[in-house]
Amino acid sequence: MKKTLGQQKILILGIILIFLGVCIIPSNAETIDTQSKMTTESDWFYVGGTGLENYSRIQDAIDDASGGDTVFVYSGLYNESILLNKSITLLGEDQDTTLIIGSNESEIVHIDDTSAVFKRFTVDSQENEFINGIYISDSWAVHITETTVRSCEYGILITSSESLTISNNTLQNCSSGIIGVIVGNVTVSGNIIDGNGEGSGIEIQAAMFKNYIRRNSITNNTVGINLVFTLFTIIQENNLLQNQQQAFFTTSFFSKWQQNYWNTSRILPKIIPGQFGGMIIHKWIPFLNFDWKPAKAPYDIQG
Repeated sequence: MKKTLGQQKILILGIILIFLGVCIIPSNAETIDTQSKMTTESDWFYVGGTGLENYSRIQDAIDDASGGDTVFVYSGLYNESILLNKSITLLGEDQDTTLIIGSNESEIVHIDDTSAVFKRFTVDSQENEFINGIYISDSWAVHITETTVRSCEYGILITSSESLTISNNTLQNCSSGIIGVIVGNVTVSGNIIDGNGEGSGIEIQAAMFKNYIRRNSITNNTVGINLVFTLFTIIQENNLLQNQQQAFFTTSFFSKWQQNYWNTSRILPKIIPGQFGGMIIHKWIPFLNFDWKPAKAPYDIQG
């Protein structure tokens, strides 16, 4: 009788395992099939290099691409201005050797009305200081990373956009580094901004939701970080070095300044000057924020 019960238990366990296997295998197969479809449905386009069918112009490859595709650009110098208006990945072979030189008088790269990834390029105005490097307008979920912008009026200018990530870039000798106007849920992190002493390193205007300015190195600007009519901005663990004024704010509320390095080692809290007014109130009233626990040493920020 005991043997029969043991056999029954083994039989029941076997049936359960078979049933689970039937359920699990189709599920895994479905996942693999979905991934396979995603891979086959996303195309890659190549610019430069030695391939016989490769494009010679970046814009031509963008025009032929569709949402979800990747345009890979080999190292070289590309003398053109780019309109990126599709949800694609634009990927350079190497940040230092894949150069885009602007060919118009407004901006070198324009990302408009889309979500996209722009990665591993150098954007250079060739000393035309009145041209903008990267202009992002009416977009969402754009990611700019591992890119160098040199000698532009605005390094990265953002208008009417949300849920953006600007990370691990290097901006050199631009009048203004990263400027966001009418933005929300923007993260600016890991960037090295070495200005030309004429504008703001990072400036956020008319911003709502939470915006994060974190772990950036900001040097040689008129104002390191400037907030204008913003709400809920987190400014954390940045290096502010050799700016004429390290930080300032105008009619900005619920900002949190946390553990930034203020050009020198500090024990006491850092006072951040600001002002209130400008719309209903037609005069400026001095206001203060505080970084209560400033960093005692600069952070190691690689860009």
